[in-house]
Amino acid sequence: MTLDANQILALAPDPASAKAGSQLATPRNWSNLGTSDSALWGECQGSGKTPYRTQIDLGGPAFKCTCPSRKFPCKHGLGLYLLRTSEPSLFGQAEAPAWVSDWLQGRQTRQEKKATVKDTGPEAAVQARKREEKREDKVSAGLADLQTWLHDLAREGLASVRSRGQGFWDAIAARMADAQAAPVARRLRRAGSMLYQSGLRNAESLVANELASLYLLVQAWQRIEQLTPALQADVRALLGWTMSQDDVLRQGTVTDRWGVLAQCTFDDERLRVRSTWLLGEATGRWALHLQYAVGTQGFEQQLAPGTSFDGDLCFYPSAWPLRAQIRRQDDVQPLSGIDSPSSLDTLQDTYADALAAQPFLERHPVLLGGLLPDGADHGIVRDALGRRIALHPSFRHPLHLLALSGGHPLTVCGEWDGRMLLPLAVWHDGRLYNIDSDLP
Repeated sequence: MTLDANQILALAPDPASAKAGSQLATPRNWSNLGTSDSALWGECQGSGKTPYRTQIDLGGPAFKCTCPSRKFPCKHGLGLYLLRTSEPSLFGQAEAPAWVSDWLQGRQTRQEKKATVKDTGPEAAVQARKREEKREDKVSAGLADLQTWLHDLAREGLASVRSRGQGFWDAIAARMADAQAAPVARRLRRAGSMLYQSGLRNAESLVANELASLYLLVQAWQRIEQLTPALQADVRALLGWTMSQDDVLRQGTVTDRWGVLAQCTFDDERLRVRSTWLLGEATGRWALHLQYAVGTQGFEQQLAPGTSFDGDLCFYPSAWPLRAQIRRQDDVQPLSGIDSPSSLDTLQDTYADALAAQPFLERHPVLLGGLLPDGADHGIVRDALGRRIALHPSFRHPLHLLALSGGHPLTVCGEWDGRMLLPLAVWHDGRLYNIDSDLP
């Protein structure tokens, strides 16, 4: 795989790492450089006596470095990759040293283990079901309390709770956490914080919509046996039930050439989350790939925005399947183009179909063409017919859109919530620009 400098820098966890990596991409910082068909390696002299050993699995790409950085990839990995792109003659073709080959073999072993479907006996299944029933009872009790809380709040009105502060919301959120409904707890804290966020337009409306969605979720849980199996899976996922990777990989695969169109990395309490949107070239199907990391742990798969790959994806059960795991990823190449972006009318129709199938849909991917940023009001863009499209209040980079546009229409990849657009990436002049958006 060959990535250009912009695609490599898109892998950086933050702008500071991208800048530091660029500064390290000079020959004087490196020794013992080498490459093989599958890997790239080198040693970078840091502040200590022993140089840092940096290595890249080109098939991912995946990175490893002996430096103490908590960021992934670190500045050394970015610098090594950038140096290879700018000065490939410095890297002689050679057999990988033991510290590189051992790492590659370990990665191969883990990937083979990942593809192996585990088998469980009947006794383990019985114990698992008992744990499930116990958790279901706790969730039911917690959601009953939430329903009462929502009824009281509806009678009092949102205006009456502003003076109570964030603690009012944190208390019910803690109750949901105790009931093992952690995603509901996070949504309640987030809803409360919106009321006190300065400069947030239509805060009351946003909070009311969120509370209405939570009430619908409570009602769905109380009637879950009446729902289709796919919609039951959606409800359980929204309440915090997770599906093991092994179980996901038992699902049927969707084979396509997948374009990596947008990516965000953000903190969610003690976790770092990387969210990547993929679009199938032949099927036109969207896929959301989520990865989680704790502390210094890196993300297992590196998906560079602006690339594409041949692959097999397994989707999580859902009435409108979006989230997926990657079972196979081959032939990674720069993205050659984007076909047939949607219009606003097509988006509205597709979103209506999605919402009819899955009424709890939190994010709907979209590729909108012909969008022009409004120079007077940075909170909107206009489509080809001049219609206003509001940008999500969490979007922090309207001037980036304006600069990229230069007065010309853009094709924007983002997320649509039925009323507002959250831009995540822009395709312009044959190139993808990933935007570092702050997710709501």
